[in-house]
Amino acid sequence: MRKILVLLVISIVFSGCITEEKETKTKELDLEIGEEYTYEFYSNGSYIGYNKYKVVGKEGENYLIESEVNLEKLGLKMNAKYTITKECMPVHYEFVAYVNNEKQTVSCEFKEGSVHEVATKGEQRFEKDIKLEEGTYLIDNNMIGQMALMLRTMELKIGDSYVIPMFAAQPMKALKIEMKVEGIEKVEGYDCYKLDFIELGYYIYVSDGELIKMETKDKTLIIVLKR
Repeated sequence: MRKILVLLVISIVFSGCITEEKETKTKELDLEIGEEYTYEFYSNGSYIGYNKYKVVGKEGENYLIESEVNLEKLGLKMNAKYTITKECMPVHYEFVAYVNNEKQTVSCEFKEGSVHEVATKGEQRFEKDIKLEEGTYLIDNNMIGQMALMLRTMELKIGDSYVIPMFAAQPMKALKIEMKVEGIEKVEGYDCYKLDFIELGYYIYVSDGELIKMETKDKTLIIVLKR
């Protein structure tokens, strides 16, 4: 199936071959209800919009997150809700989006080893069951908060490379990406781990578990945490 959202800034669908896998060491999330973060998007130096997410509650040990993407200059708006475990594993994900004024929706229910997804695009409806391997994270297009939450669980070590299983709802795909921890760089005033997401073509900078900056390798697209 082709992409549900046809206009995307961040796309995590790729083709590639990964031959070696290493399991990441992880820790549990410790989130406060009311935590809110905003990531600003810049294209060729010009501000084009944002993604923000907020921890709005808990269901047992699970966290409830609400998120908004507003890239109005590109004709894209999204309002999303998702539920994750303290290990950042997805339980539920849904969004309503408008792409050039066309309504699109997604609803995903996760269970062990699979996800059931229902999506609409205009009058079209799509439904699919997708197999997932253990430890698959939810990382959807333009949802920078999902990447930020995943990175908060990871214990990083310079020189290590990891293969991370992910699920992207918009293209209805399970995939793996390779991440290499390259070193420490000063970014936005913070000492950050520089992470190379090799197949995606992005560098991500993380300080004390917090995603500070994300950029394409040619620096035409930069996403930064708003302070």
